[in-house]
Amino acid sequence: MAKISISLPNELVQYVDTHVDNRSALIESLLEQWKLHQEDRGLAEACAVVDELELGWDSEWQALAISDMEASGS
Repeated sequence: MAKISISLPNELVQYVDTHVDNRSALIESLLEQWKLHQEDRGLAEACAVVDELELGWDSEWQALAISDMEASGS
């Protein structure tokens, strides 16, 4: 695992130390959440483009797909 070093103001370090037991775990968790947020944002943007270009299913095809899925018991 790679190591990184960050500099934070003393007040922020003191605040973090009063609220968590493991600074590194907190930073790792925050970065993981940020990464997932970025991925979700990219997916949302891609979906918006598909909608704008009307590359997705229209409502008729969607209704038929739902009916087929319900009929098959999936």
